[in-house]
Amino acid sequence: MRHVTQWLRSTHSLVPNKTKRSRSVCEAFGLWGLHIIPTQTWTTVRSVRWTPLRAGQWKLNVDGASQGNSGSSGGGGILRDSTGCILFAFSNFYNIQTITVAEAMTIRDGLFLCEEQNITNIVLESDSKVLVDMLRADSCPHWRLKNIWADIMRCRGRITTITHQFREGNQTADALTAHGVRSRRRTVFSFWQDMPLEARGAHRLERLGIPSLCIHRTPLSAPPR
Repeated sequence: MRHVTQWLRSTHSLVPNKTKRSRSVCEAFGLWGLHIIPTQTWTTVRSVRWTPLRAGQWKLNVDGASQGNSGSSGGGGILRDSTGCILFAFSNFYNIQTITVAEAMTIRDGLFLCEEQNITNIVLESDSKVLVDMLRADSCPHWRLKNIWADIMRCRGRITTITHQFREGNQTADALTAHGVRSRRRTVFSFWQDMPLEARGAHRLERLGIPSLCIHRTPLSAPPR
């Protein structure tokens, strides 16, 4: 992929002037005898939102991020009751990690905080499909996660349900993650007023049930009918 990308960039300076006036990249390569079929995509738009639970349950929303994968990474999460009230929120900085490791470390740290306060009956919600599938299968194929996974499994009994949420429906945790990367430190918030501004705003919208739009584009071999 790297070699192909470099070749495509280098051809830009070699094409005749008339190709630079072509209406599209496909037409420009057509003058070289290279026939490229444009990618057709099917766009799906759905409405997503944070949904409250029934009384007696706690929802732990978590998110992790890595700038560059691997790069400066962090994570954040928030635990709320059935009415959307906060029990705690947190943001952490994880130095240089991959996105999968950062997501796993965030889940571990969120469960550790639940363990400290003896919280059970937890609904864990993450926008990492990889980690959600691993937790549902109780299997970790990634050797880099061995120690982190052992910590998560120790707290696994506190989780009753594991759900996947799109990033657009996980915006409070996303804002807390961004704060962790920026601040480069670990912070635990016990009150809504203590959270960073972006996280406070996202939490308020989620608690009110305000939906966000999730746009997903799927490549097609043929145009949709």
